[in-house]
Amino acid sequence: MLLSACSSKQSAVEQGEKLFKQAHIGKNKVIGCIACHSIKPNQIIIGPSLAGLSIRAPHLIIGESAQVYIKNSIINPDAHIVEGFLPAIMFSHYYQELSQSEINALVEYLVQL
Repeated sequence: MLLSACSSKQSAVEQGEKLFKQAHIGKNKVIGCIACHSIKPNQIIIGPSLAGLSIRAPHLIIGESAQVYIKNSIINPDAHIVEGFLPAIMFSHYYQELSQSEINALVEYLVQL
């Protein structure tokens, strides 16, 4: 059973990585994460770098885990704006474009960065 859970989590991470790296995602082929976010430390494209996000995220909103923070940031990107960045820049309808399993896969990928 443990092997199955590890395998399932790994495949979610792989699916999340694949989604993250696509230029266009979702039902309507909207702009993908990689177009605006880097996974390299201190590299800013349009939005903040996501490198080390799982370490920073639990300290951004008291009582909110990295997974919850990341998922909320995908679903409602203007809920918490990173200092130095403007609101209403990130596409705000990923929750309509992506399935729950795709959103969860993105979260699993971003948590392990």
